[in-house]
Amino acid sequence: MTKAITMLAVAAMSLWGAYALTLNDFAPVYKAKMEREGDNCVRVKFPSAEWGTGIKWESPKGVDFSSAKWLAVDVENLSKTRQSRLTMHVSAGISSGDSGDHATVINKKNRSVNTGIGLNPGEKGTMRLLLTHPEIYGGPENARGPYVIDTKHVTSVHFQMQWPYEDEVDDLGDMRISNLRLEGEVDASRRVEPAKYIPFVDKYGQFAHADWKFKVKSDDTFAKDLAAERAHLKSAPKQWDRFGGWKDGPQLKATGHFRTEKLDGKWWLVTPEGHLFFSVGLDVTRVMTDISNGKLHPDWYESPVPADGKMAFTIWNLEKKFGKKDFADDYYDFVLKRYDSWGLNTVGNWSAPELSLKSAKPYVASVLERAKGVKRHSKFHIYDFSAPDFEQKFRRAIRDRFAEDPALAHAAKDPMCIGFFVDNELQFHKWIPDVGEGRAASGVDLYFRICKEELERAAPGKLYLGSRFVGFRQSGILWRTAAKYCDVITVNAYANSVYNLSEKMFTKGFEKPILVGEFHFGCFDRGMFKPGLAPVWSQTERARSYVRFVEGCLQHPLIVGCHWFQYRDQPLLGRGDGEAYEIGFVDVCDRPYPELTRAARAVGESMYEKRKNGVW
Repeated sequence: MTKAITMLAVAAMSLWGAYALTLNDFAPVYKAKMEREGDNCVRVKFPSAEWGTGIKWESPKGVDFSSAKWLAVDVENLSKTRQSRLTMHVSAGISSGDSGDHATVINKKNRSVNTGIGLNPGEKGTMRLLLTHPEIYGGPENARGPYVIDTKHVTSVHFQMQWPYEDEVDDLGDMRISNLRLEGEVDASRRVEPAKYIPFVDKYGQFAHADWKFKVKSDDTFAKDLAAERAHLKSAPKQWDRFGGWKDGPQLKATGHFRTEKLDGKWWLVTPEGHLFFSVGLDVTRVMTDISNGKLHPDWYESPVPADGKMAFTIWNLEKKFGKKDFADDYYDFVLKRYDSWGLNTVGNWSAPELSLKSAKPYVASVLERAKGVKRHSKFHIYDFSAPDFEQKFRRAIRDRFAEDPALAHAAKDPMCIGFFVDNELQFHKWIPDVGEGRAASGVDLYFRICKEELERAAPGKLYLGSRFVGFRQSGILWRTAAKYCDVITVNAYANSVYNLSEKMFTKGFEKPILVGEFHFGCFDRGMFKPGLAPVWSQTERARSYVRFVEGCLQHPLIVGCHWFQYRDQPLLGRGDGEAYEIGFVDVCDRPYPELTRAARAVGESMYEKRKNGVW
């Protein structure tokens, strides 16, 4: 052993304290096969992603992680053909049931945090998990703050693939996991005395008690930001046509609308002018996404709470940036230039109607969610398809939306409109087992048939993009029925890779392309309280993860696009349901995450050649 390695080992031991946890202490879970390859190094083969397949250490006695900033481990994808994904979960106590999505300072001992990584064939990388020590990151119980765990009493560490959706195959995953270690000094400066914690939201909507490189500290920053960014915005990638399609690729039939076609074994979207198109974009691109109610806790804010209670920080910040209150039209023109510069060719779901009305860039649109006046199932977020008036009321709800919404009426005839969603994340996956397959088949068929027929009537030639399934774990009935009526099936999927998605989910004759309607990666570094549904450890890793996820989509023959959720970080205090994620391309002050935007640009410039030629 070299002197340098010896010093590292001693340093690691001092962080661990008396007991150094190593990978040799782990045991395989479910069908995983683990081979020890030396000190603190194992090779793990994953034939499945079910039931936490992987390796796990657990002990009720626990181990103390409180001396370090990070828990880190090195990972190597030993497969020569498959992209891999792996997550590391650290738990203190047993599962407690309180939501890890929320900005909350409930200091329970039973909690779990995680991080993840996606790797191309043969690639090596490092996973790091920020250890959110309660004494450093915690706040008073009646406030909001980061999700903390009892790092002095960690009872399990688990490596798995999380969110299983693949077929079981012998070579699903083959990884070398090594050098599990504690790293870094605890940042004691981050600690805030409880008596000084409130107020903790500054006048720009940022966390008041932390500092970071891109934190806004004065009003004049906004105008300077605008001038600087405008000077550096780029044109769209030179390979793109006016729709963002591949102008130098094959010339296919032009129909005046977006359509789909399978070419050389891979599905594609095709632009109205007949060029191949892979859709990359951002959901919820709009001036304002969510507004906190300041009347609930006015003492939490440094700035006065307005009479209506709406803490509209992004609006107030953009007023400063553009120097006027009626800034929206200028801002959306600016956003469209950002899209070009960032290598994005699609305005995603729930975005501002002002963007679609400009007809400047391809977009998708949602007709409705939870149709008004239509009876719902008593147990699940889904309609009661057996109600005698379901068909009549549901058809009317779709027609009314096109009649009442100028943006939808415009989209119905606009070549820039790719297509329409109807509903979002209906709980088919819970409802189908509950009512039985026979009854489910009839109700599901009726639902998708109505959507298809009404969209053909209201917007002939536009694509029906489905209802945005929650993940890929759906019954065969649902896949077959959706494929019968949808032009593209949309799935929201939060994972480090979707490359291993099974191609066998469709029966012969019913195959349809897939759009990933939501994905993201988040971390802690601009004062936010939660890193999202797919946490990673840094902005550099966020950018790399974006590239790897999109590369996996590009290599999969069924996938025709992927849309990031969402354009802007969620509010520091959380949206209505409590989600408080650092998941934006821009923050509350409209400052971009440069690592992420540069990564998106690089993908946009190379994605057509990579998809066509099948290269990583």
